[in-house]
Amino acid sequence: MSYQTSIHFDPTALLIIKKEVDNSIQLVESAVSSLVEDQALPFGIDDALAQFEQCAQVLLLIDMPSLTQITTYCAELMRKIMKDPRNIQTPDVIALSEGTTMLKRYIEFSSLREVKVPQFLIDTLNRLEVCLGKPLTQEGQAIVPLLDRVNPEFNLPQAPILEKSGYVHKLYKISLKHLLKQTETGLDLQDIKLVGTYLANLSVSTPSAQYWNLVYVAFNQIDELFINEARLRTLISIETQMSNFFKDSAQYKPELHDVANILSLCISQDDEISQYIREKVNVGEDILSDAQLQVFSRHLYGPDQNTIHSVSSLVTEEMAQIRNDIEYNYQNMTEEKAQELKTKLIDLAHVFKVLNLNEAYVELKQQAELLTQSNMIQNENYAQQLMNSILSAMNSIGILERNYSSSRLQLRVNNMNISLDRLDEAHGVLLTESKALIDLSSQALVTQIKDTENANLEMIPSQLKEISGALLFLGQKEGYKALLQSAEFLQQQLQSEKVPNIEQINIILDVLASADMMIDNLQNKQPVLQSMFDVALRGSEQLKLVA
Repeated sequence: MSYQTSIHFDPTALLIIKKEVDNSIQLVESAVSSLVEDQALPFGIDDALAQFEQCAQVLLLIDMPSLTQITTYCAELMRKIMKDPRNIQTPDVIALSEGTTMLKRYIEFSSLREVKVPQFLIDTLNRLEVCLGKPLTQEGQAIVPLLDRVNPEFNLPQAPILEKSGYVHKLYKISLKHLLKQTETGLDLQDIKLVGTYLANLSVSTPSAQYWNLVYVAFNQIDELFINEARLRTLISIETQMSNFFKDSAQYKPELHDVANILSLCISQDDEISQYIREKVNVGEDILSDAQLQVFSRHLYGPDQNTIHSVSSLVTEEMAQIRNDIEYNYQNMTEEKAQELKTKLIDLAHVFKVLNLNEAYVELKQQAELLTQSNMIQNENYAQQLMNSILSAMNSIGILERNYSSSRLQLRVNNMNISLDRLDEAHGVLLTESKALIDLSSQALVTQIKDTENANLEMIPSQLKEISGALLFLGQKEGYKALLQSAEFLQQQLQSEKVPNIEQINIILDVLASADMMIDNLQNKQPVLQSMFDVALRGSEQLKLVA
């Protein structure tokens, strides 16, 4: 199972609340900073916490239980710190800081990649639980409910038969000790595999035989197993289970959560046995394999959206200045200015290299080297070639920035041969002008309702058509259709010297309200719901039928 097949979800609800959650996190982070520096309760901290706790409830409503738990624990830990601000414990502050940071990064990651990976949250959750003295969340927690419903019998690979030894337990303790200290060698890993084989052999015909067979499977994967704190605790708990087993193998039976924890190790790989166990237990695709986690971790722990946006803005601004210099001054450019331009291009090329935009890096560097030739910049063909390279480089960083924003917040780009930064500017202007037209049309229609004698509706059909064209350009076909139908209806009414009644005007106002809401969402980087124009479209289609 590859990472591409992992379960995806619709992040629209998360995107709608993301800004408010981010603001709440910022308030709490600021309060923590003030608390640590001044050792006194900052102003407004109670309101900030109340808002933060409200965010937890909203996250629960949109089915993000792990995020809810972290948010709740962060608030609880903050209140613990507030009780004695002059005696702040460093581990508490570290855990709280990690909690708020992970909240922010995980929400951004989930919104962007459209996946839920609660496994990423376990370590952070555990550190908060340690500070609060709460039971630790285990990796197998998500599997426990599945085992409550079914009791699967596994047809697992048979462990090879080995001679009995009284040193199995001691061997595991030694290898585990090295693993905990991160000093393990290849020999330690082989010893762990050997222990798993012994346990599978020793447990034959005992009530815990299946459990130890699962341990055998998990230990055979120890070379590829990603070891985090939660899994270290599972490996430690296995040592405890071994003690209980050796005391009374005929009576020993593991607890449900112990089985769940070892199953979480067994399904961590992308091999046939892991897939087989997944299917038997009916594990969902939201519990990812280690390979999938590794792929997604590069997104979660890489540069965040704000960082990429800042870099993109600085580079785009510098490139735009270079572009303008060439566009308007290439024929009169001095050798000194050309040398300055070359230095700038080389510097920017290295920025693109750092961003892994290698194609743009190579192209800019090549163009910069050509500038060493005398009067090259004044060559019209070269100047055009250089402009094309700059355009391509600017678009590559524009695409990079778009990759750090949700697809549900992006406006479509159909032509990559135009400048994306200028396209973004055009989008901004279009949104502003469309909103002004909506306000103007709405005011005229409201005036018509209030004062039928003095209202003037002559310009409204053309205004509605202009707004509909803007919506079509922005990819909102339903909105375009609703506004166009409203415009055509109103135009027919005016041509027939008829005055639309209040009900008809209210329908048109509803259509305009939908367009206004959509533009507000685009301007505020909020997702546009596809159902936004459903009511408006149905209303516009019925306009002619309204008496």
